[in-house]
Amino acid sequence: MKKPIILIFVCIYSITYYGQDTIKNRMKEFYLTLANLSPFNLQVKYKQQIGKTTFFKLGIVNLSAFANELDNQDPNKFGSRNFGYSDGIEIGIEYRKQLTKKFSLFHGPSLSFSYQNSVSQSLDPSVPPIMQKNTTQFYSFSIPYSLGLLFNINSNILVAGELNPNINFTQQVYKNGQNPNTNSSTQNIRAGFDNRIALFSIVYRL
Repeated sequence: MKKPIILIFVCIYSITYYGQDTIKNRMKEFYLTLANLSPFNLQVKYKQQIGKTTFFKLGIVNLSAFANELDNQDPNKFGSRNFGYSDGIEIGIEYRKQLTKKFSLFHGPSLSFSYQNSVSQSLDPSVPPIMQKNTTQFYSFSIPYSLGLLFNINSNILVAGELNPNINFTQQVYKNGQNPNTNSSTQNIRAGFDNRIALFSIVYRL
């Protein structure tokens, strides 16, 4: 599955990169984006102008990690530990329209792939460590379409807000450490949003 995705990314980049040398003083932008508050989720993106109103974008998305441990006060029960992380990559095309001197509209499609791994561990010393853990993995491939606004604070610093409706294919793989017979894998397709809130970004422009 990874090879076709990489080939798609390479093809899109090759198509968008062609002819960019005809544009002088191409803008380059770096985005630091808050995607979700709970769990805390960040994105880092790079955008480069490839046409008068067209940009190529590449990003590392769905960056998050968590860990917590519960000590049970009941001596007849055991504590637990939960931890996990997620990350992903996104590539796409963006179109711009200047609305006023300070505001610009941007929109465009992307391809995105992300991975999430969550582990729940029972701290029962009578159970071998490898059997204490139940693992849930999510593989997600989506086609988001970005729609947002850019506001120029000055020539180098901007802020952005955007929404990302998308079509999303997800595979969930569950592994039970103590009972492999209950392992499972499910798939689903849905239309929705990549994030629970609008994406807010601080932008540095070269």
